[in-house]
Amino acid sequence: MIKKIIVPTDFSDNALTATKYACKLAVQNNYAIHLFHCYTSNSALFEEEKENNETNIPLLKADVLILELKESLQKEYPLLRFETTCTSGLIAEVLPTIAVAPQYALIVMGTTGTGKGKSIVWGSNTSSITTRAKVPVIAIPNNTDSFALQNVGMLTNFKAEELDTLKEYLTLVAPIENLDIIHVFRDSKDASEIEQHLDTWSFNIKNLDGTENVRSLAQPIHIQDENLDSIPEVINHIIKENNYDMLVVTKTRKSFFERLFRTSVSKEIVLDLERPTFFDNN
Repeated sequence: MIKKIIVPTDFSDNALTATKYACKLAVQNNYAIHLFHCYTSNSALFEEEKENNETNIPLLKADVLILELKESLQKEYPLLRFETTCTSGLIAEVLPTIAVAPQYALIVMGTTGTGKGKSIVWGSNTSSITTRAKVPVIAIPNNTDSFALQNVGMLTNFKAEELDTLKEYLTLVAPIENLDIIHVFRDSKDASEIEQHLDTWSFNIKNLDGTENVRSLAQPIHIQDENLDSIPEVINHIIKENNYDMLVVTKTRKSFFERLFRTSVSKEIVLDLERPTFFDNN
């Protein structure tokens, strides 16, 4: 059985970016693509009513748009198998009940949709689906303009579940050529002790099939002076400095990331998803 990537779409440019990313991943892994749309009253009908010439039944706008999308993608990726679904309901409620293993390997979706002024994934459909999904979710930022999987970063807190997440990523996505395991800690902690933890943890990870070069990064946050680094600033700096192709978020780090995506009361700092991010399933 060929596994599928399910790709929710609202027919926005942002959704198209995620869809093309999913197609490239599907080609690499011999997956099929399932284009999925949940319509509401706003997306169901054309502004001017149109009918099927044969049945005289009003056409749903979403049905037309998703077939046009499929035809366009089929021309660009002729070897891929596509299927489509349009159904009524709220995407965050419907999608997690459909996207289940072993039929589906992954959900791939954009971090924002047709709504304007949204720059972060949390508080959106992507956040809700990431929390509820029974298969891993890869969230694709709107500015993603390339497909690469060589350099991966993963926040670590030295939990056994992180190994399970990496195994799942290696099985479903790709081997990792260069992996950074990143631990951000308060500067009151003993840095040498943190380094020892990272060395031990990186040894465990190096023994996983599919990881080649593993590097440990430890970075303190300064808590005495509010003008110094906050957790989001430190993480953003590490991500930008190392230009990762993918971030990996484990089960144990989801709640941590959720807190970071919310605006800080004191400094109004937001952690933006600027790289494709793999969220493990529950």
